[in-house]
Amino acid sequence: MEKRIFIAVLLSFAILYLYGTLAPKLFPQFTPKKPAVTATSTTDTSASSTSTTTTTTSAAAPVAAQPAAPSIAAPVVGDVSASTQQFTRVDTPDFIATFSNRGAELISFQLKHYRAKNGGNVELVKGRPADRTDFPFTVVAQNRQVADRLNTALWKVDESHEGQTTIIDYRYAGNGVAASKTFRVGPEYLFHFAMAVNPATPYRVAIGPGIRTLDTEEGQSQLTITGDAVVQRDDSLKVVKREKADAVTPYGSDTQFIGIEDNYFLSVLKPEKSSGAVLTRIDIVGGAKNEKRRELYAAVNSAPDGLVSGSAFFGPKETGVVDRYGLEKTLQFGTFGVIARFFLIVLKWLNSFTKNWGFAIIVLTILIKIVLYPLQHKSIVSMRKMQKLQPKVEAIKARYKKAKSDPEQRQKMNMDVMKLYQTEGVNPMGGCLPMVLQLPIFWGFYGLLSRAIELRGAPFVLWIHDLSTKDPYYITPILMTITMFIQQTLTPTTVDPAQKRMFMIMPLLFGFFFKELPSGLVIYWLVQNILGIVQQLIMNKWWADHPDQQPG
Repeated sequence: MEKRIFIAVLLSFAILYLYGTLAPKLFPQFTPKKPAVTATSTTDTSASSTSTTTTTTSAAAPVAAQPAAPSIAAPVVGDVSASTQQFTRVDTPDFIATFSNRGAELISFQLKHYRAKNGGNVELVKGRPADRTDFPFTVVAQNRQVADRLNTALWKVDESHEGQTTIIDYRYAGNGVAASKTFRVGPEYLFHFAMAVNPATPYRVAIGPGIRTLDTEEGQSQLTITGDAVVQRDDSLKVVKREKADAVTPYGSDTQFIGIEDNYFLSVLKPEKSSGAVLTRIDIVGGAKNEKRRELYAAVNSAPDGLVSGSAFFGPKETGVVDRYGLEKTLQFGTFGVIARFFLIVLKWLNSFTKNWGFAIIVLTILIKIVLYPLQHKSIVSMRKMQKLQPKVEAIKARYKKAKSDPEQRQKMNMDVMKLYQTEGVNPMGGCLPMVLQLPIFWGFYGLLSRAIELRGAPFVLWIHDLSTKDPYYITPILMTITMFIQQTLTPTTVDPAQKRMFMIMPLLFGFFFKELPSGLVIYWLVQNILGIVQQLIMNKWWADHPDQQPG
């Protein structure tokens, strides 16, 4: 029996390890009122020109950005453009968005409440070489010359304000084409865009490639998932893996949103007036070793009349935020997502008292231990009973020793053993139940710690500066391995010496599996081990002091 338990546990954790390593590559899954917004428009000119900065602050009540009403661009009468590159910077309590009149594109979107490893704000616009002009809201058209002209031209800028909403109007005309782009950016992560081209020509407005530039440490982590696409149609979300995407994948006019994601952040387009959406894959070769990297663009097609409009979301995959904007399905915690979401709610509540996510995890672990205590107590008692029955079990096995290779006799032996367990009121699988129940909890924690942005960068104590990443010095996995050895030594067992030696390998395997997992997950298992040791010591002491009340 113990051999089967051992093999089952090994297989479970082998699957878990492979899932943690390969799943990111194989499988798709109370907001405060905003204070006043500051919108800043800066005009950068050549060395011979002057630079001007205008700041406008509104104290009016928050006004959500309304959809820009697209209108057909005026026929070409004369050239309309700017002589210098200009940047419009919209500074809100949650983010700083910067637009450039070169191509009328979004060149920066920094989140104020989330930090990169270098200490700066998280930047959701991926870095590019200096000669690239494919920033978010770039134009992709069948007529390549028109697209290149619109993406490299200096558009004329007009800026205005409605309450806390900054309205940026871009206009360009020349070489037989006229175009306009309008952005309405308020204090919300969701803002609106509209574009028109005259004469009408098939084109699309795209965001990408990918999403944000990863820090070196984050890029090397096996837990990081970045640059995958998300498409929602008919309230059904599809995740398209970056490495498996087709060159071009069109989607119909029923597309609710299309965009790019990673573990913690999201950028999507939600079309309002369009003729469907498109996902495009490109292969980029670059870097010191000329490495090839696959990147995705998400785009919304223009309507036949040359118009396209919708809303765009650039922001964190925080539960309250994505729920607010109808993007809740993009927050996927894996197979046991329901458990992970429940744990996140409890952890957020506990963190309001502990003010430290690590201590919140410890408190939650204690609560889980209390809930599972009756089952774990029953398991220990069952193992104790089986230990006392072991001489009788060995006696049954001895009777059938000579017929060990006879399947029929072996079946009879197993039936006699099970009859003995039934007579004595022992459930041989009772010791497995707590382990079986622990696995969904473990997987829920794993999904939570690798996806919940609330725990991204959350420090604990001393050397653990981020509970969502591995322990940099492997101290907690080593402690976890030691406590597993101690727990095995104290736990009643019915195995023979050879099997016992085999069981002693398990802590080493667990330690190996856990060393690359989030430190918060290792802390959870370590605390479980410590509580299990305390529980076992108390029960062993009780049985030593009350031999007449020992199970058996």
